[in-house]
Amino acid sequence: MWLRVLEVWLTARLLASPSFHRGVRVIHKKVHELRHGKDPAEMGGTNIDHPGGSEIQRFAKHFRDEVKEQFWGARRK
Repeated sequence: MWLRVLEVWLTARLLASPSFHRGVRVIHKKVHELRHGKDPAEMGGTNIDHPGGSEIQRFAKHFRDEVKEQFWGARRK
């Protein structure tokens, strides 16, 4: 009887422990990566949100194109 009470108390302490949950999370992540491969977001992303470079690069290209068009006019196209 006392052994069962001790087992229930230890199990409750283990399940309430944040370090136990961190360990389970790490193990679950490793198993998931082995089965399904790494998540593209963890490998640097897929660059879907910013195709063609960063926002500054896109702005600079657009600005340069606009200046060229104003200077040369529509006859260049």
